[in-house]
Amino acid sequence: MKSPVLTLLCILTVFGLPTAQAQWLEWDVQTESRMELFTVANSDEEEKDLWPADLNKDGWMDLIVVRKEPFSAASEPPKSDLLLINQQGVLVDMTLEFAPEFVSNPSFARDVYIVDVNGDTWDDVVIANTFDQQPMLYMNLGEDGAGNWLGLADESATRFPTLVSDDPLICAVWSGDLTGNGAQDLYFVNYRVNSGGGTAKDFLLINDGTGHFTDDGAARMGDLRNSAFGTAGQIHDMDGDGDLDLIKNTTLYDVSPWNARGVIVMFNDGTGNFNTWQNLVPSSSPYMFEIVDFNGDGLLDLYVVDDGEDKILTATSHTADVSLGFNTVNLGFSSSNGFGGNVHAADLDLDGDYDVVVSDVDVDIPPCNSGRRIAIYENVSGTFNDPYGSTNFEWVTNSYDVALLDINNDGLIDILSGKCNGYDVIMSNNCDLVATSADYDLDGIPDACDVCPTNPSPDCTEVVDYPIVSTDHSMARQWNEMLLASIRGDYARPTVHARNLWHSAMLMWDAWAVMEPSACPAFLENDYAGFSAPFDGFTPSTDIATARDEAIAFGMYRLLTHRFANAPQANNLMTGYEVHMETLGYDVNFTNTDFSSGDGRALGNYLASQLIVFGLQDGANEQNDFTNTSYTPLNPPLIVDVPGNETVLDLNRWQPLTLDLFIDQSGNTIPGETPDFLSPEWGQVTSWALTDEDLTSYTRDGFEYNVYHDPGGPALYDMNGLGTSDIYQDGHSMVALWSGMLDPTDGVMWDISPASIGNNDTFPTTLETYATFYDATNGGSPSLGHSINPSTGLPYETNMVPRGDYARVLAEFWADGPESETPPGHWFTILNYVSDHPLLVKQFQGEGVVLDDLEWDVKSYLALGSAMHDCAVSAWGAKGWYDSSRPITAIRGMAELGQSTDASADNYHPGGLNLIPGSIETVELGDNLAGTLGENVGKIKLRAWKGSSSINNVDSEFAGVGWVLAESWEPYQRPSFVSPPFAGYVSGHSTFSRAAAEVLTAFTGDSYFPGGMGVFLAPANEFLVFEDGPSVDVELQWATYRDASDECSLSRIYGGIHPYFDDIPGRLMGIEIGLDAYDRSVSFFGDGTTNISCNSDLGTCPGDLDNDGFIVIGDVLLLLSDFGCTSNCLGDVNDDGAVTVSDLLDGILANFGQACP
Repeated sequence: MKSPVLTLLCILTVFGLPTAQAQWLEWDVQTESRMELFTVANSDEEEKDLWPADLNKDGWMDLIVVRKEPFSAASEPPKSDLLLINQQGVLVDMTLEFAPEFVSNPSFARDVYIVDVNGDTWDDVVIANTFDQQPMLYMNLGEDGAGNWLGLADESATRFPTLVSDDPLICAVWSGDLTGNGAQDLYFVNYRVNSGGGTAKDFLLINDGTGHFTDDGAARMGDLRNSAFGTAGQIHDMDGDGDLDLIKNTTLYDVSPWNARGVIVMFNDGTGNFNTWQNLVPSSSPYMFEIVDFNGDGLLDLYVVDDGEDKILTATSHTADVSLGFNTVNLGFSSSNGFGGNVHAADLDLDGDYDVVVSDVDVDIPPCNSGRRIAIYENVSGTFNDPYGSTNFEWVTNSYDVALLDINNDGLIDILSGKCNGYDVIMSNNCDLVATSADYDLDGIPDACDVCPTNPSPDCTEVVDYPIVSTDHSMARQWNEMLLASIRGDYARPTVHARNLWHSAMLMWDAWAVMEPSACPAFLENDYAGFSAPFDGFTPSTDIATARDEAIAFGMYRLLTHRFANAPQANNLMTGYEVHMETLGYDVNFTNTDFSSGDGRALGNYLASQLIVFGLQDGANEQNDFTNTSYTPLNPPLIVDVPGNETVLDLNRWQPLTLDLFIDQSGNTIPGETPDFLSPEWGQVTSWALTDEDLTSYTRDGFEYNVYHDPGGPALYDMNGLGTSDIYQDGHSMVALWSGMLDPTDGVMWDISPASIGNNDTFPTTLETYATFYDATNGGSPSLGHSINPSTGLPYETNMVPRGDYARVLAEFWADGPESETPPGHWFTILNYVSDHPLLVKQFQGEGVVLDDLEWDVKSYLALGSAMHDCAVSAWGAKGWYDSSRPITAIRGMAELGQSTDASADNYHPGGLNLIPGSIETVELGDNLAGTLGENVGKIKLRAWKGSSSINNVDSEFAGVGWVLAESWEPYQRPSFVSPPFAGYVSGHSTFSRAAAEVLTAFTGDSYFPGGMGVFLAPANEFLVFEDGPSVDVELQWATYRDASDECSLSRIYGGIHPYFDDIPGRLMGIEIGLDAYDRSVSFFGDGTTNISCNSDLGTCPGDLDNDGFIVIGDVLLLLSDFGCTSNCLGDVNDDGAVTVSDLLDGILANFGQACP
């Protein structure tokens, strides 16, 4: 049966604290289900202006999007515009079908307006252009005889005059019948780029009644055409005399006749001529305005977006053709902080007055400042409120412009937002406001409250954006999937999410283990850097299976609502948690933590509460959103869009990147365009199986950096080429070489089956020999492959694909994004894939009884989660201390100096890049890269991926490989990401992946994937996100978990993220970390049959004779070697003065296999 629309609830704080104040209106971001783009990318980064209208007269509002050209980037080519046809609530890109000239004749557009100019009742499209491009008029062709809509056609040449009175630098257009002949005239507001350019002249096009226009601006307006920084214009009867007046802004520069800045009304004298005027808002920077009757008194008011404070001008009086009276109120809302892409009014809450939506991103000054945001203000009888304030709702993102329209015909106004990166479809989720009983699909449910208003089927389900997980799996698996979905909806923070995975794994394990006599809890009662959660045992009041499920569900619900409360998609995540608990039949209002009565729900709440408290004192600085307490970068930022790297101080140290816009690996916009180093102090975080014996501590700037499993330093650059500088230069040269292998058309084909790739588990162990592991010239690393699939007994079949496709798929598959679960979460998806495999037999370590799904899941999650966390602590400890640079810093920095190969050449420098014929060369005279005046001669060029600037549409184009200047080289990444915001050495991917491979191998008891092969299909022309591709279907195939790990490590070189000397130390660390974490996890499992005493009272850990944190066979051997001793005996566990059988039985064997508390 159809369910009612799920109202987004005000989320309770973690343990039943008072709820936050309810929202005024609820909004739901439904972009994926309500927008389909084809001619532009989903991640469209162009500036945008939007206008809605029912172009095909089918009763659904359509949209035109002009992709605006910023004046600050006049060298950019014109952009194609976009036609979105509303197909029963889904905005579908039908540009090629109905407006192909949008693509074939791109525009320097700044504004769009839709109006019927020829009186045929079909709305036409007017596009205002800049950079001397004439405005465009696309006529609506109406329908053919069969009732089929014919689309739009450019008739500008025959209907518009050529504008010659000034250069068209048009920012705004509006229409109205200015002459009283019943036809729509057009007013274009012009713009002047700078103060030295003089005064701009607006254009007034008068309609002859048939949709043909003449430029009458000079005759009808005279000097009132004058503009400076004109960005907005409208046409209304402001003085109530029955004719339409012109309103525009002029800002930045003072021009005559007003000699001031402000919002100017030019009064129509009744004949379509304009002689008198009034400055309504003498202000330094009014950018945009909206004109409607806000208080319902019949007079037109203004909302003005100002660079200082936004203003409401409430009309009080008017004298025809002379003046208007207003009361002006400065709003002072912090959610709107100046500039303004646009402002629009509509009755959002259906109370009879106009509310306001402001797009607050400056339309011309790059970068698209993601610190600015869309704002929605409530009108209460002419007085405005800011009901959302600074709350970080999911829809609160940057926005150039919005369109306000009823997308799904439910009677509510929805919002399409043109963002800095793509679009948001923001649906009004307020069906209770709608009085109409409209029922489009005649199913008896009013459209406003119908989850699928165009589908009468009783089985249809709502398409939602919050995470939904299947209840077909174990309770642990369900909440692990929910956690992975949450990680995808949060900022891409591998360290933070490895910690979340570990904490959740301990919670779920303990919820299971406290009801299993042969197992011990991993968190409760155990000591973690001085923190211990009290626990006296648990006896369930219901059956064990029910109690375990309750404990896991309530514990995970509480933990996730706490950990993801401030995620970018928190609103959707909280809804997902609520809905899942409701689906399970659990009441989230149960917040009791007293489990003494045997209530599994209370046990879960208690576990979560203790993990939350633990997390606030474990060294992660969670209470301050994980910010750094000491670290500051040595190098000033590299401005990626500026060639070279002149500002770098030390090529051995990490350098921040300044981007136009930073979109992290999870697809989230990061406020500010120069991201900080993520987690350089993470070595201080409490770990699982890392010991003091693994630890090396260093001090810099008064802060102690902890490095576990210290790999030693990376190759270091020297300006004179001394020391290990040759390895540094060689490693980054290989990054450039492999960047040149990302072209699927180069004719190189590879067999990527396990027959040819994999089975390469021996690594060089010194900095000087790391390079021998790789095939620098051809890519990849030489490997034996696997001759036979051990599961089938047959050879692996060949799998031939273009090397360029394989390399690109590797770089993106292992790059974790967009919408990433980050590297540690990625390996949980692989574990779940393995667990679901029909050929897997769920025997622990491949032996013994077959485990049920829940036991398998909680044990495997503890083993993998703890390993991932220890990898994060170790790898980021090394990253923080060694603070090493990324390839974009190194390659651009060395390119500044020249080349280090030919000492006889003018551009020789011992610290420059290595020359490699055909791959890294010097720009010579006559070279395509030499420049018009030869300004690039002598610079270094690379045969590499040509970069994101070579791509107009990532969904249909790929950059390919060619010669690029090394000073402008960029890695194979999105332009909004470029490189991870943390140091390179050691590779986190290599550390995580090798540790995970060791854990999966040990836990399953088999190094091979079930069936002898794991697979992932990257569909042709669908999978890649950075650009179009792959050109063919690419099926990644791995025989073993270690093969997958190996491929992950290599992917980071193809992606331009790591040199090879970052890779192998991470792999070697991962092996040790993974096995140590696994051994400690297993110590809590028990044997499934023998009841054991957890945390015995023989002392702190007297049975751990070798002080490795575990009571295992090594301790038995030490005791036996000390057997019979009667003085100062190591093996005297019970402290009775002698080493006897009782020490062996009571001190060691009784606690054998356990971890020390």
